[in-house]
Amino acid sequence: MNAGLFVYISRRTVGSRRLILLIPALLLLFFVNCSDNSSGPDNGSPVINSITCDPESVHPGSEVVLIADVADPEGDSVELIWSTYPQAGKFSDSLSSMCTLVVNPILEGGMFLKVTLDVSDEYSSTDTNIWIPLIEGETLSGHVYYADTEIPLPGAIVMVEQLIDTSSFRGAYEIRHISPGVRDVTVSKNGCSDFTEDLTIDTSMTHDIYVECEGLCRTVSGNIDAYDGNGLEDIKITVLNDDGTPTILNAISDAAGNFSIDGVPPGKRLFAIEDVGSPGYDVLSDTIKIQIVNDTTLQFRGLVKEVLFLSEGIENPDDWYLQNYDFYKGWAVDPENGCYYYNSCEMYGFGRIAMASPIIVPAEAERIEWSFDVDLYEAALALGYMVDGTTVYDEGVVSGTGFFSPGGYVDIPGMDPVGHELIIEIYGWSNDINICANVCLSRFELSYYR
Repeated sequence: MNAGLFVYISRRTVGSRRLILLIPALLLLFFVNCSDNSSGPDNGSPVINSITCDPESVHPGSEVVLIADVADPEGDSVELIWSTYPQAGKFSDSLSSMCTLVVNPILEGGMFLKVTLDVSDEYSSTDTNIWIPLIEGETLSGHVYYADTEIPLPGAIVMVEQLIDTSSFRGAYEIRHISPGVRDVTVSKNGCSDFTEDLTIDTSMTHDIYVECEGLCRTVSGNIDAYDGNGLEDIKITVLNDDGTPTILNAISDAAGNFSIDGVPPGKRLFAIEDVGSPGYDVLSDTIKIQIVNDTTLQFRGLVKEVLFLSEGIENPDDWYLQNYDFYKGWAVDPENGCYYYNSCEMYGFGRIAMASPIIVPAEAERIEWSFDVDLYEAALALGYMVDGTTVYDEGVVSGTGFFSPGGYVDIPGMDPVGHELIIEIYGWSNDINICANVCLSRFELSYYR
């Protein structure tokens, strides 16, 4: 055998035998020559005639339609591939001559988005780039609230077409780059009804959204009674917004003191409790904060007002001590105006009127309240608290010209008047020594709550 007529190709071991494969050199030469002569005529690359985009500029988060006009010189079939920067947008069909690109809303106006088209046939390829201007759109912002309240609804997904934001802990949302015009606004959140509205978007628009959330809201019910265990009727319980303003979520207690409020948003809720006409008693208004997680039952104890001293008009002048006291001048009775009267010029100095007899503050008194109605002219008034015959504290309460109805609580620093004898004093004087101050007291009340 002539070794020059064969070419060594490979060898391998099968079992314990080594096989040597030899191919005749002339046959190998035939294969090589066939391959060299099989390329055929030169092939032309595909041609990209044009790319159009509609619109020619686009807001981040909106859509642009891309259309490519391509051809192949030999009429070969071609393949197209659209591409852009990673995370810059999403193609509806990146292999079609016509497709839609949804631009990522995180991009900013003023930028250019590079889009590349690559076209290839079986033998070669060509590509080109286009730059799409990104333009600023309008901004929509506001808050998402539970329906019938101004209580924030956090975690709600707000969408304007493809643009999206999630409401914050305080219910705030902001969506940018919106194309002006009428747009669909949708809100969704588990436990809430789907919300959709058409909104005409214009410059820097603020719009609050109110969503029904029956799956999240709770029922708050309970009872309110007095110190003696009897139910309190006509007590209004109102759910408040976070800023303390009232919502329309409220109930009024029945004759047994029972109430129920549906649709209360979860979280730390403020409740206002107020008397709206209880028969035979007055109830002290209050505001409390309660954590609402599930349906909640509450038990309220109402503080009921008891009157200790009441002076209306001048029918009972013996209720007051109207004489001079130390260097203070006593007030007088004014039958024409139906009030107790003080004039700084007629009485020549500071004036004082006081309860004629002390009252003993009951042991069950939790709060002691005073209130009065008075007409003033360039005058100032102060209250003095006389406990067990000694004035222990005084405070200014009102000053000026006009009709006033001040009110407050007996609050003596470092002393609890419960169980002690208490007299209220009213002092008057002129704001200007050159002007005759005038005071006309038509009503005074001292009460306590238990």
